[in-house]
Amino acid sequence: MATAPSEQPRPRTLTEALRAMSAEELAGLLSARLDLLDPVPEDLAELASRSTTSASITRAIDELNSWLRTVAEALAALPDPASVDDLEALLRKPRVTVAAALQRLRERGLLWGENDQLHLVRPVREAFEPYPGGLAPPPARPMSDAQIDAAMDACGAEARAVLERLLWSPTGAVRQADRSVTVASASSPVERLLSRQLLRPLDSQTVIIPREVAWRLRGGRFTAEPVATETPVITGQRRDPDLVDRAAAGAAFALLHDIELVADRIESIPHKLLRGGGLGSRDVAILAQHLGTDPAHATFVVECAAATRLIAPARTAVLLPTPDYDQWLGGDAAIRWRLVVEGWLAANRFFARSSEAGGHPLGQEAYAPSAAGLRLTVLRLIAGAEPGTVLNLDQLTDAAAWHRPRLSHGPLTAKQLVQWTWREASWLGLSALHAVSSFARVPLQPGQPMPTELTELFPAPVAHFVIQTDLTAVTAGPLEHTVAAELRLLADQESRGGGSVYRFSANSLRRAFDLGWSEADIQLWLEKHSTTEVPQALHYLVGDVGRRYGSIRVGPAGCYVQMADQAQAAALLAHPTASGLGLRSIGPGVLVAAVDADELVPLLRELGHTPAVENGAGDVIMPPPTRRASSRAEEQSRVASAAEVAAALLAREPPVNPAKAVGAATEGTIEQLRSATRSAAAVRVIYVTADGSRTERELAPLDLTAGAVRAVDRDSAQIVTIPLARIASVVPSSGRA
Repeated sequence: MATAPSEQPRPRTLTEALRAMSAEELAGLLSARLDLLDPVPEDLAELASRSTTSASITRAIDELNSWLRTVAEALAALPDPASVDDLEALLRKPRVTVAAALQRLRERGLLWGENDQLHLVRPVREAFEPYPGGLAPPPARPMSDAQIDAAMDACGAEARAVLERLLWSPTGAVRQADRSVTVASASSPVERLLSRQLLRPLDSQTVIIPREVAWRLRGGRFTAEPVATETPVITGQRRDPDLVDRAAAGAAFALLHDIELVADRIESIPHKLLRGGGLGSRDVAILAQHLGTDPAHATFVVECAAATRLIAPARTAVLLPTPDYDQWLGGDAAIRWRLVVEGWLAANRFFARSSEAGGHPLGQEAYAPSAAGLRLTVLRLIAGAEPGTVLNLDQLTDAAAWHRPRLSHGPLTAKQLVQWTWREASWLGLSALHAVSSFARVPLQPGQPMPTELTELFPAPVAHFVIQTDLTAVTAGPLEHTVAAELRLLADQESRGGGSVYRFSANSLRRAFDLGWSEADIQLWLEKHSTTEVPQALHYLVGDVGRRYGSIRVGPAGCYVQMADQAQAAALLAHPTASGLGLRSIGPGVLVAAVDADELVPLLRELGHTPAVENGAGDVIMPPPTRRASSRAEEQSRVASAAEVAAALLAREPPVNPAKAVGAATEGTIEQLRSATRSAAAVRVIYVTADGSRTERELAPLDLTAGAVRAVDRDSAQIVTIPLARIASVVPSSGRA
């Protein structure tokens, strides 16, 4: 007779339960609890240990919906181990519903064991202590239902009212709670309850209602109110989805235009952050006026630009565009919009807090580690409705509170979260006309291309405009970003939208001269982009500004300043910083300084002047656009996927980490670099970048530290820094540094 195969032994610990998981199940655990992937655990024992830390458990519990949280709390109220039968009796829900919830808790690593031996992870149990479900610990000798009913009848209605107040606590404060009292000596409702064991003293000041008494009076209810096992239904009237999507595309494009205006503004006018971080209220008010909107919307635009890394503080605490902004500006509108929405969705900030009293854009008061998760929860609920649905925000609030029950215990309520997210969704184009748009599902599908019917809703850019005799330029659609930037340099934008209006003036044209444009350059540019003949009045205005421009000129004579207005020269010499710059007068309207022009020009601009900067030949030079150093790291570590980590863990191998694939630099490698540094010899260095790709460069080493080599790339003439741990080999080159 063939012997039956032996049964798989039951796990005795969480680590053994993890080892029994399939690769798909383990990947599901890591996907549900992303904090366990950073850093990547070395083995399953480390994964089990980290998954039971207080921080990780608290985060996992906060992400449970109301039903799963209730099931976990019910398990905490039962002895360990419990069974599905015990849980079914406690919750009074269908067995299939309870079993499904248990499986979801297992998938999150909060529970392990079979249905007849359920073990709640100890930190989860401790999170619901001391009284999970408002129930006291099980007594050694519980009272029967008949005993409880008889004692209640003997105590009377007043005593029952006392118990009703403790049903969900289950403790209350009572003076001399541990005093000796008998049935005969009891004179008050509390004493009658104590004498009949319907209340028991915990200490001299506290009483507790026994578990069996509370359960009897609750009528077998574990929660005061019924807990839904499924997401509350969200309903609403329907609008034409195509109409909603067109309106949403308009809102989305308007946001992109606002970001361009903000970046252009902060590049031309310094916006210094406050000492505690964030933009000042005055700067926000001016930005709002520039955008033609209110401070709350202007704050949102600034926060979105920062979250997308299009603007960032420089080392001088001045807000500036980043190099990423230049790359973003050249993309299609749909791609640019998607980057902004993804930045908004992933931001660990509540942008709306920055616009409240006491808040500032980019200030610390808006930081919230849970913001991204909560925002994602609401967006999923919004996107779950059919496009064109006018959502009932009260129902949306109830659904958000069901998914995140902890919202009812914190300073941020579900109603406030929904109001913030819904308002921002309308600004982003995720909703429009009070209805859900098709764009709401796009950020929830990372890596998937945007539907063609949505990308086509963004207006196509144009490169031409109409110049009218009143010195205004009118566009028939959104301008190409380069044309728009140059037109904003030459003229002041008076209206926004797909078709915008710009007005030329002497002050606006002077901005172009400040950046090195000549009169001929401006005239030629206008003729190139205007679909009509340039009005004679504009030709005269350009010529007049060109003749008068340059009354203040700065050159590198150490440097010198030539000012036509002697009163301006006197005011400059009287400025408190003049002595520190070595400013002095050498003639009527002519000053010299002991510093370079780069240090003097910012002072002149701060005083309201518009100096023209010259080179040594006397030609006006155009300064490059001011940019803050890139806000993104030059090399970003590739994050291993949950599936990759799960497969490596189950294979009892450390997860593949490209950054460590090369290993520490050998002594021979370091000596070769040290020798190349001393002799100024060029070498070819083969190393692994943070994204895992193998790269080879010809370098001229400058210096060598304990952890990195700094060198000049002979191909690009850029200075690069490479960690020694990433270097695979060093090969001599035939060239010289």
